[in-house]
Amino acid sequence: MMTEDSRRRTDALSRRDFTLLSGGALVTGLAGCLSGDDDPELDVGRNTVIASMPALWDFTRQIVGEEETLESFDIVPVGEHGHDWNPEPATVEDIDHAGGFVYMRDFAAWQDDAAEQLEADDDIHVIDASEGIEFFDSPAEDNDEHWWMDPVYCQRGVDNIADGIVDMDPDNEAYYRDNAEAFNEELQELHGEMQDVVDRAALDTIVVATHDSFQWWYQQYDIQVESPVGTSPDDSASPDEVEEIEGLMDERGIEHVLYDVGEPAQLAESLAEETDAEILPLTPVETQIDGAPELDTGISMEPDWGYMDHFYEINLPSLETALQAE
Repeated sequence: MMTEDSRRRTDALSRRDFTLLSGGALVTGLAGCLSGDDDPELDVGRNTVIASMPALWDFTRQIVGEEETLESFDIVPVGEHGHDWNPEPATVEDIDHAGGFVYMRDFAAWQDDAAEQLEADDDIHVIDASEGIEFFDSPAEDNDEHWWMDPVYCQRGVDNIADGIVDMDPDNEAYYRDNAEAFNEELQELHGEMQDVVDRAALDTIVVATHDSFQWWYQQYDIQVESPVGTSPDDSASPDEVEEIEGLMDERGIEHVLYDVGEPAQLAESLAEETDAEILPLTPVETQIDGAPELDTGISMEPDWGYMDHFYEINLPSLETALQAE
């Protein structure tokens, strides 16, 4: 479970005087300031790092820490799915007022386009969190880019962001490096927790009734992830695909259907009803939610949740139950 030190560290980051804003709180204010609003608390300047999705926002805020030299903004609104969300056309131009832009290549077309445009500006630091991370051809898709679902590869992503932050503010390099190292230690502990669940598990397969962001668990932990939907949030399952999943659940004794809390839950509900299965939540750390997700499975999320919250509050408990590791 998340250590007390980890919780205190995350709580402290959320209480900073200048306020690190995520999701809807950010977008409501940021949209105003990017379009000329005078609110000084939400002013985007060269000390601001814009993160292009929730996981990257948390990695960035962990690195910039509590010294208030730099601040991190998540541009994705609360309730929106990072993989499926697209900003207004003028937003890329407005992002140019910031000092840094953290993105992932091949995750969303608007991010790649924004990075290409912003790299022409010497005043903004464009940081590819995926640099040096080799994608792999997963059972779900070729060139699967969801590396941040693997706490081990996350450590490389954190180091990439730290490199960019140091380029922005070299005078505080030691501070940022220390923060990145401390967070990577937490990620390594999380990796150990994930491996422990797998080692105790009676099953090796989960069924995800929303788009499949979880195949990096297959590579790292040999968790078989089956989905009738595929990798796109816009895909829908055919009757044959649903029937195949139902047969798989019956054959392997799978008693749970998991779903991405940031996506519609109709397929999960239908599949669970057909198979008499229980529904459990999962999160790819692409959506921030204020309260319960669409399908209330007993969890209540906070819009400033960080990566560790998503894993310790949702993913680890759901995997433990679904894989029968209890």
